[in-house]
Amino acid sequence: MTGGKTHRFVALDSLRGVCACMIVLYHFDTLGHINRSSFVQNAFLFVDFFFALSGFVIAASYSDRIRSGYSIRKFMLLRFGRVYPLHVVVLALFVAFEFATMQVDRPSGHQPFSGDYSVSMIAANLALIQPFVGPDAPTWNGPAWSIAVEVWTYLVFAFGFRYLGRFLVPAAVILAFGCGGYLIFATDRYLNVFHDGAFARCLFGFSLGVVAFHVHRRLRLALSTIAATLLEIVAVTGTIIIVVNSGATILSLTVPLIFALVILIFAQQAGAVSRILALPAFEFLGTVSYSIYMVHLFIVYRFNNALEILGRITHYDGWMTTIDGRKFAGATPLMGDIMSIVVLGIAILAATVTYKLIEFPANQWVRRKVSAIQ
Repeated sequence: MTGGKTHRFVALDSLRGVCACMIVLYHFDTLGHINRSSFVQNAFLFVDFFFALSGFVIAASYSDRIRSGYSIRKFMLLRFGRVYPLHVVVLALFVAFEFATMQVDRPSGHQPFSGDYSVSMIAANLALIQPFVGPDAPTWNGPAWSIAVEVWTYLVFAFGFRYLGRFLVPAAVILAFGCGGYLIFATDRYLNVFHDGAFARCLFGFSLGVVAFHVHRRLRLALSTIAATLLEIVAVTGTIIIVVNSGATILSLTVPLIFALVILIFAQQAGAVSRILALPAFEFLGTVSYSIYMVHLFIVYRFNNALEILGRITHYDGWMTTIDGRKFAGATPLMGDIMSIVVLGIAILAATVTYKLIEFPANQWVRRKVSAIQ
């Protein structure tokens, strides 16, 4: 989800922030119009935008440098410094909550350190191997599965950048379509996987992002603002249509391809939509997007806990509604929509704090240490 030094693609950063917000809304179950919309119900697909954008940005920042001899070890340390500190901190928050509630009667009936929150999966999460072991479900901080497979993808492509030379792009194309084919036959969930097939899912999108970058730097487009704006509008409209209509179907396998095209279009940063995405509010969302993604599930779960407690205190069942064993925040669509906006706001606020206190300073510290390595 993150990039290196070189040229910054502000519009793409902002799009990443918007996608992170969509995933927050996806994970917060309500009866509201926002959460029940097909667009939000299928927003798990925006993880594949992260993968494709990572491939694009990592290729832009490191492919030439690594091919020219830049240390793979330093590259991996820098990537670790970018994603790992916040991962560990948020995991620690989840573990601390389990400890803090060991003697508490939970309405959900969940027993501390059981199921997806087992002690053994703490070690797997720390080692970034949780998608390869354990249950076929996200464990502890669920979104961290994608960080795990992305770190291993960094390693694969670091060696690709170093040794494949002019064969890098053909190899990336073959890998992308190979992973897409694997997902067709390996699972009936296609892109909606986070265990079996998770690594292939990441490699699929990341490879297309690498290809998109190499296409981008060979493009010599001189589009007018009007033409670029029309292309951007088509890209946004096409994304909405494909996300709304695909979900966890075989059609979802076209989504990474669509995202690669969207990235190519917005990398030009030439249209009116790109200018909107360059506004401070959107740029800020892009800056804290990784923190939003990593902290939001903890916020969602604790918000739901607060609603359950509020229900007990007020003796009002409408704070949380249970339908067919599944819990939803709020009793009406309006309540659900208001709560969705509140939770998103809290997640952004929490992400701002974690970015300033953990993500950014840890990244800077690691960069200083790596730059001192001979």
